[in-house]
Amino acid sequence: MQKTDRTHFLLSNGRLRRQDNNLYFDRFDEGGEAVGTKILPIKAIDEIYVLAKVEIDSYTLAFLADQNVLVHFFSPYGSFRGNFFPNTPNSVNKSGFVLLQQVRAFDDEKQRLYIAKALTKGQIRNGAYNCTRRGVYFDEAPHLEALERAQSIAEVMAAEGAFKKEYYQRWNEILKHKRSFKFTVRSKRPPADKINALISYVNTRIYNVVLSEIYKTQLDPRIGFLHEPNYRALSLHLDIAEIFKPVIGDNLIFTLINREQITPKSFKTDAGRLRFSNDAIKTIETAMINKLTEQVAVGKQRLTWRQVIRREINRLKRCICEYAEYEPFFAGKPV
Repeated sequence: MQKTDRTHFLLSNGRLRRQDNNLYFDRFDEGGEAVGTKILPIKAIDEIYVLAKVEIDSYTLAFLADQNVLVHFFSPYGSFRGNFFPNTPNSVNKSGFVLLQQVRAFDDEKQRLYIAKALTKGQIRNGAYNCTRRGVYFDEAPHLEALERAQSIAEVMAAEGAFKKEYYQRWNEILKHKRSFKFTVRSKRPPADKINALISYVNTRIYNVVLSEIYKTQLDPRIGFLHEPNYRALSLHLDIAEIFKPVIGDNLIFTLINREQITPKSFKTDAGRLRFSNDAIKTIETAMINKLTEQVAVGKQRLTWRQVIRREINRLKRCICEYAEYEPFFAGKPV
């Protein structure tokens, strides 16, 4: 049986407001004057992405909370700034049992290591498959063997780091236009070049999609297994996103660059920092929406990528709560 996904909206330069039981977005021009108003279908919205300057009042945020709509905030440079999560009677009912099992799984060194290895295995296999399906040689065996030998989370992270170093170098055999998009080294906060800026933006979008899907389940996004929980950040979505960044995000980047939908003209420099043009943001977001609503065969079902992510989260939940075996999603074969 197919399920229907709700959608998300990307907003920038305007005002989001509630009036009666409707949601409106007033678009502003460069002078801050309203130049148009659009009604947003509140019952069809899962999440809202706020870029640059958008005015939102507490009355509107309360309305979004009542409707179980998440809000993700970004800077004008595309850097992620934070989330607004509903916490109302309409929110997903969180189970005390699931929370306790999740904490116990984290505290159990053996189970935590098992989950961390499984998540990393998914990342390695999907990344290697990206290369081989494009005729680029990549031997995943040494990386999987190093992962299997790992006896601690630090050793798992080391195996992951070695894989990523080789995997990103293979991008230079996949991507065209190497003068503008040649990969040298991964850099963040801020990205040093165009390819890193694109990776960071797309990865952040994957993180937030996964976070939104976790929110619809009973798992707690604060307790991850590969990425260490801390006082400031959520971590479980970072773990699960490692499986899907190659499948969704990296393939999206390959397509955007090789089809010249994203070019050097898609970037601007502002105060020494790279940012995307408005047209580039629209191009990336259109491609992301199309990708997330694309249906893929999973066993006897056809699911959208959002549904595949939610399915993966629920499979991990069974591993945590029922000690079931957990084999991560692999794009190379039906699961």
